[in-house]
Amino acid sequence: VPLLLHCFPTESPRFIKEPRDQIGVSGGVASFVCQATGDPKPRVTWNKKGKKVNSQRFETIEFDESAGAVLRIQPLRTPRDENVYECVAQNPIGEITVHAKLTVLREDQLPPGFPNIDMGPQLKVVERTRTATMLCAASGNPDPEITWFKDFLPVDPSTSNGRIKQLRSESTPIRGALQIESSEETDQGKYECVASNSAGVRYSSPANLYVRGRELRRVAPRFSILPVSHEIMPGGNVNITCVAVGSPMPYVKWMQGAEDLTPEDDMPVGRNVLELTDVKDSANYTCVAMSSLGVIEAVAQITVKSLPKAPGTPVVTENTATSITITWDSGNPDPVSYYVIEYKSKSQDGPYQIKEDITTTRYSIGGLSPNSEYEIWVSAVNTIGQGPPSESVVTRTGEQAPASAPRNVQGRMLSATTMIIQWEEPVEPNGLIRGYRVYYTMEPDHPVGNWQKHNVDDSLLTTVGSLLEDETYTVRVLAFTSVGDGPLSDPIQVKTQQGVPGQPMNFRAEAKSETSISLTWSAPRQESIVMYELLYREGDHGKEVGKNFGPTTWFIVEDLKPNTEYTFRLAARSAQGLGAFTSEVRQRTLQSKPSAPPQDVKCVSTRSTAILVSWRPPPAESQNGDLAGPHPREGKQIPPRTAQILLESLEKWTEYRITAVAHTAVGPGPESSPIIIRTDEDVPSAPPRKVEVEVLNSTAIRVLWRSPVPSRQHGQIRGYQVHYVRMENGEAKGLPQIKDVMLADAQWETDDTEMVIDKLQPETSYSVTVAAYTMKGDGARSKPKLVVTKGTVLGKPSLSVHQTLDNSLQVRWEPAPGSEGQVLGYRLQFGRKDVSPLATLEFPASEDQYTATSIHKGATYVFKLAAKSRAGFGEEAAQELSIPEDVPQGYPHILEAGNVSAASVQFRWLPPVPAERNGAIVKYTVAFREAGAAGPPVETELPASPDNSFTLQGLKPNTAYDVKIRAHTSQGPGPYSPTVRYRTFLPDQVSPKNFKVKMVMKTSVLLSWEFPENYNSHTPYKIQYNGLNIDVDGRTTKKLITNLKPSTFYNFVLTNRGNSMGGLQQTVAAWTAFNMLSSKPAITHKPEADGRVLVQLPDGQSPVPVQSYFIVVVPLRKTRGGQFLNPPASPEDMDLEELIQDISRLHRRSLRHSRQLDSPKPYIAARFYSLPSRFELGDQRHYSGFDNKGLEAGQRYVFFVLAVLQKTEPTFAASPFSDPIQLDNPDPQPIIDGEEGLIWVIGPVLAVVFIICIVIAILLYKNKRKDSEPRTKCLLNNADLAPHHPKDPVEMRRINFQTPGIPWPFPLSFPSAQQAPMHKTNAGVGRTGVFITLSIVLERMRYEGVVDIFQTVKMLRTQRPAMVQTEDEYQFCYQAALEYLGSFDHYAT
Repeated sequence: VPLLLHCFPTESPRFIKEPRDQIGVSGGVASFVCQATGDPKPRVTWNKKGKKVNSQRFETIEFDESAGAVLRIQPLRTPRDENVYECVAQNPIGEITVHAKLTVLREDQLPPGFPNIDMGPQLKVVERTRTATMLCAASGNPDPEITWFKDFLPVDPSTSNGRIKQLRSESTPIRGALQIESSEETDQGKYECVASNSAGVRYSSPANLYVRGRELRRVAPRFSILPVSHEIMPGGNVNITCVAVGSPMPYVKWMQGAEDLTPEDDMPVGRNVLELTDVKDSANYTCVAMSSLGVIEAVAQITVKSLPKAPGTPVVTENTATSITITWDSGNPDPVSYYVIEYKSKSQDGPYQIKEDITTTRYSIGGLSPNSEYEIWVSAVNTIGQGPPSESVVTRTGEQAPASAPRNVQGRMLSATTMIIQWEEPVEPNGLIRGYRVYYTMEPDHPVGNWQKHNVDDSLLTTVGSLLEDETYTVRVLAFTSVGDGPLSDPIQVKTQQGVPGQPMNFRAEAKSETSISLTWSAPRQESIVMYELLYREGDHGKEVGKNFGPTTWFIVEDLKPNTEYTFRLAARSAQGLGAFTSEVRQRTLQSKPSAPPQDVKCVSTRSTAILVSWRPPPAESQNGDLAGPHPREGKQIPPRTAQILLESLEKWTEYRITAVAHTAVGPGPESSPIIIRTDEDVPSAPPRKVEVEVLNSTAIRVLWRSPVPSRQHGQIRGYQVHYVRMENGEAKGLPQIKDVMLADAQWETDDTEMVIDKLQPETSYSVTVAAYTMKGDGARSKPKLVVTKGTVLGKPSLSVHQTLDNSLQVRWEPAPGSEGQVLGYRLQFGRKDVSPLATLEFPASEDQYTATSIHKGATYVFKLAAKSRAGFGEEAAQELSIPEDVPQGYPHILEAGNVSAASVQFRWLPPVPAERNGAIVKYTVAFREAGAAGPPVETELPASPDNSFTLQGLKPNTAYDVKIRAHTSQGPGPYSPTVRYRTFLPDQVSPKNFKVKMVMKTSVLLSWEFPENYNSHTPYKIQYNGLNIDVDGRTTKKLITNLKPSTFYNFVLTNRGNSMGGLQQTVAAWTAFNMLSSKPAITHKPEADGRVLVQLPDGQSPVPVQSYFIVVVPLRKTRGGQFLNPPASPEDMDLEELIQDISRLHRRSLRHSRQLDSPKPYIAARFYSLPSRFELGDQRHYSGFDNKGLEAGQRYVFFVLAVLQKTEPTFAASPFSDPIQLDNPDPQPIIDGEEGLIWVIGPVLAVVFIICIVIAILLYKNKRKDSEPRTKCLLNNADLAPHHPKDPVEMRRINFQTPGIPWPFPLSFPSAQQAPMHKTNAGVGRTGVFITLSIVLERMRYEGVVDIFQTVKMLRTQRPAMVQTEDEYQFCYQAALEYLGSFDHYAT
């Protein structure tokens, strides 16, 4: 058989021409050339920033023959094109890259010497086989190198066999010319000349080279592009292009009439563009193309548009009182678009009025004023614009009856029966006033036609006689022209009583506010006014109220109701009597804000994203104006007559606080009572998180997940549905199976859930999804999780265990029947039954036995064996074997510390270690005797119990005892333990009790203990742990141990330091918390002005279950100088006991107390069961019962996260402190350290200092004098102070004084500058506390007749810790109270 072998050579790509860095000019061109070779032929591409170039200005041109590509960028833009470009060459063998950098400069940034193209190539037409030369000249420093591009690809003369040359003569300025000999059709194309030096690269304008065959070389000229005529605006610009072709190519020039527009020595070939600018007149332009074979011409017409001419002078054809009709001649031979009429009254100043879009030459101008002279113009408008106006015409409108009544009508009496009436001309006479008519009557309710009439010629006053005395006449006046009568004036009243003033003129009312109206008027002429009388009432039926005031021309009526109409009348009074009242004037007060909120506000959640809010308007008497509509606080503007609104686009299953406010034009009224409502539930919009599937065995899997994101649960998660279906080849087979997990009420807030799915098929693929559901239905499903069950596991192997003679156990096994060849190995778990975990060993399949040594007597051992196959470990075989008991080999270990008293010793021990126990301990024997005493010890047998403690009773005080103990099994007793010596206390010596761990954290432990009620000793204690000693004040009952290690076991011993025998007292042990929350919270944004700040919380993951997370805010205190103190190094260095108590009960204090008595304290802002990644601090919302109150301006804060772990003892973990947060304070005031909460009491303290000084002086005096005179009771009996005596030990323990006493009575004066002060610090709780206590106590004694110093101090301490700091200070308060009472007895007379 012939065998053919083919050998294909291969070569990875390599570059034969690499691109170079370039510096281009903005608006110019840049080209990068990249060529490569390889086998197979590589593909060359260009990238920018790792991605293929893709832009209209970026073009990639590939070489026809070789592997290569040119990246051309045109036009260049700076700085966007400045980058590093990557050329990539790749074939199946490999891939290589090379980079080139492009820099783009603006023209004003070009360095000296940048290349410049002095002469570029021009369009060239050459016959085939002839020589063509493309010229190029460039300058620069250094001299630029010239290269050529044809159709955007580089020209390489070396590949043309000498046919293409680049002229490089140094003696000619065209040393860069390209010469092509024996030209061919393939030489035809677009050529560019490129000049480059170290300063940059510049490209010439491209020029075409045409190569024509000889048979076509004699062609007469013809136009390939004829010039086009244009119509332009006056002053416009236009370009006219003319292109002609032929062989030879013709020259092209432009002419206007007989004038040449193109110079003879610069006549282009083939194409000529005529550029015309600022064209004012129309003209014809001729394009001429000429060659040796003929001359041809083409004409383009440029038409300049013009504005229309002015129309003829308008002619008035008709006049009325309010209109003028005119006609005019167009005056334009060409049609116009429309006409514009401009007119103006010659008697009034103001702008011209315009009428546009008039398409006829006749028009009536209406809306004019009667008897007025007008000037009128007309102009025409065409597509260019509006032309000049015509000559104007002036005309007058006709007369009309007056449009207004005579002004300022006044009347007064000349005698008892004659009155004089005066007035002024109307504002709008509408013509020549011919006269006036005066109407007067004593019955103004009758029609005016029934009134008496008095005609007046062209005069502005008249007298009316024959009037009745002591009557009131109503007078009205009108003016008339030749056309008719004008309107009547407002009526005035004249009283026919000589000497009384006339009616006030121009009586006007104007609302000034919602409760006041301003009245103005003009005084009657030629009258001596003594006062004015004003009558006004509310509406038409209100009670009329009168006011009198002196001569003036204005008055403001106050204390009126908002938005209420009032009626006013005014009369003037002289010495002779009261004149006539004016006519009624009405005015309404301004609107005010509503004084009541909307009524019956109701809210109903109609769906999960909408709430229907309804209401009734406020009572009418409380609206105070026209309602603009109530609206919820979020800013919904509602029409005033609307009684309900649907709030939409709300968050699902979210609580909203809704109030309604009524508005008038002035502003909003009070809010309605808030309604808290929650939108309806909906299905969850997000799937459960972190769905994980774990294979348990061949037929079961465990599915674990976390609840959906809280913001997308949209309701109370009632349960979950787990969908699973068998998969084959990526497709589901059969119907999905559903398992439901219903959550009990107590589990609704559980975050982690799991389910075991069994009865599956071995080695089968399943797809699992999980969905949460609420009362509304199922939510979104999680992404499918694919899992494959394990193969079928092996059955139980046979297992046997027996004891050997050398105290060991022999274990043997055999594989299960039918499992031969499937066993890969074995796993053996064994150990004592009472010790976990069991030891685990794995064996290969070839082994079948194991020997366990170091077996403990009296123990039961468990052995479990499972065979391993490809599917994992199979079923386990189990065996138990019990070893016979023996007497204990070891002894119990007595713990170091004990609970010792004067007559007893309580101690604890640990049983022998399991290896030395040799069976179950059934009892113990305790032996003790006095130290150094002869004779056998006293033995006491004790049954075994889990406590492992015993108390020796009936011991001698202050005596040392030796104690030892041994253990018993059913076989007998073991050895005694080493002796431990205890010493009992003196009879009056007291030891602490209930020594315990109160709180455990990562790096600190809070220890506490108690004292008997009669304890009153300063004997110090010490706490020992890990070889360290810490001194503890004998009066304190707790101690915070810091600087511990996380996840570490510590044993703490509380020791009486004064005991010569070592004073062993009590011991406790604790494991510090796991090292979680190691990173500090971060502040992501600057605090808002309203006290909110967005923070990033640390990761709260923990291997120990976490019960809750708390956000704790710590306000920092200030020094006397106003500087903020730094917080402790860690939150765990703080005593958080009071804060932890807030978790179970939330302290709520009034704002007054928190500002007056409370110094800034840490507080809990929020509680979470799952720690979010972000939290808005200070958003004034409630989180699980805790108030996230806003941060105060001028106060500095730090905060941390506190986790409560689910352990038997109270265990916590805290994150580090955040960086400080401080809101800018617009008016900062420094606060003196220790005095923040006492500002409110400075006034009372100063007021009572004098009394206290007298009390102290009396006390000092009484200590020196011996006075046994009987005293009579004045205010209180001294026995009233007995319930809480200052030396009562129970009371002293409850007060819990901690600071050594200060000698009393203390000085009230402060040291001078030269004196050293007795106490260098002032915490604001010692002497200050005494001052405050005495202030309160003495005040209550004076005004209430009671006194309770104990409750007063206790109350002050709830507001500020350690007030009245020492016992001496507390006793002094009693002494001062007694002396105060005694002073009343002594000075009773």
